[in-house]
Amino acid sequence: MFDRLSNWVRQGQITHAMEENLRLVLMPLLLALLIQPCSAKTPLYLVALMGQSNMVGHGKLSDLPPGFPANSTKLWNFTNAYKWEPAKEPVDSPLGQLDTVSRDKQAGVGPSLALADAFVSTYPSTTVGLIPCAKGGSSISQWQEMPTAEPRNTLLGSCLTRIKAASQGDAKIRAVIFWQGGHDARSLRSAIQWKEGFTRMVAELRATLGNPNLPIILVMLDEGPREPNKYPYWHIVRDQQRAVNLPGVTKITAGDYERKSDGIHLDTRGQLAIGTALAGVLPAP
Repeated sequence: MFDRLSNWVRQGQITHAMEENLRLVLMPLLLALLIQPCSAKTPLYLVALMGQSNMVGHGKLSDLPPGFPANSTKLWNFTNAYKWEPAKEPVDSPLGQLDTVSRDKQAGVGPSLALADAFVSTYPSTTVGLIPCAKGGSSISQWQEMPTAEPRNTLLGSCLTRIKAASQGDAKIRAVIFWQGGHDARSLRSAIQWKEGFTRMVAELRATLGNPNLPIILVMLDEGPREPNKYPYWHIVRDQQRAVNLPGVTKITAGDYERKSDGIHLDTRGQLAIGTALAGVLPAP
């Protein structure tokens, strides 16, 4: 296919710029088609993972319990390299990452693998495909940017591209999990606009994917950070999240889970626990 594109350039049918844009669009789609989960005997239940650092994961891999995950043969990850691989921690690994807009230099244990494992334990005939899209330190405004020139240069555009690339054959996006808000607690302007920004993001997600009823799970901030001076508007963001009332949006709180010493990031035990809780609010297969 790419040889044909080059021939078209030489024949003057398309420009070099058009060729490059087509390559950017076609490459992830081809990768998704060529590297399908070969052992998946049932339609893939796809879950997209959006948000900031806690969704990326900061838990220590060395703290994972023996035998985790219990359902490894039914858990797949559409990696940041746009390749299907058996899911393992860290799910949001930057190894081979194609879309640098969401690249995190370090990724640890997050909630997604535990979520998928618990979900398959409840529904043994299900095979789950994870789509990591999160970016540490990202704001709600960054999750709304969708320039038309190159969507993969934005967080939302990159995530939508990955969802479409992963949704081939019998694979279908079944839910999106969004865990974000801490960054916006630093600015009053950002804090008071959080609900509006989230509402616009949900509308864009559903419209672009052609699914007005796409389930969204919102992980809300807990009662407060250990550094209130660093996040002075935490309570405003939390109130904004509590005020969200959109059809198809389910909310759970990130409170009462074990955290690291910074009081913000969940440790491995906390991530495994909230992952199990998230599995309980996913739509049934």
